[in-house]
Amino acid sequence: MTVTPAQKLLADIRAKQSERDRLLRELDLWAAVQARGIAVETVDRWGFEPEWLTPKQKAEAQRAVMVGKPHPYTGERLANGHYLPKVYNFVRLKDGNRVKLDPMLETM
Repeated sequence: MTVTPAQKLLADIRAKQSERDRLLRELDLWAAVQARGIAVETVDRWGFEPEWLTPKQKAEAQRAVMVGKPHPYTGERLANGHYLPKVYNFVRLKDGNRVKLDPMLETM
């Protein structure tokens, strides 16, 4: 089946809209970090540390997994055994320090 110019244009528009939405979500994350008083230029990376969950959050996650629901804080498992986080609960600064994000921020 041949793709018409209109179909190609529509596909390009959808791809650009998807990219725009992703960039806006990323900008929201940066704005949330900045609103907490963390200088954006000092951030090295985002992260999720399961040990930093409160006992209540750990219990909720265990309950969800036990009844067959997805883990509320981690997503798909990667080939190396690690999980993609659904939330970030810290940022690592360029000086090596980690700053806890409370409340946690949803990932993109």
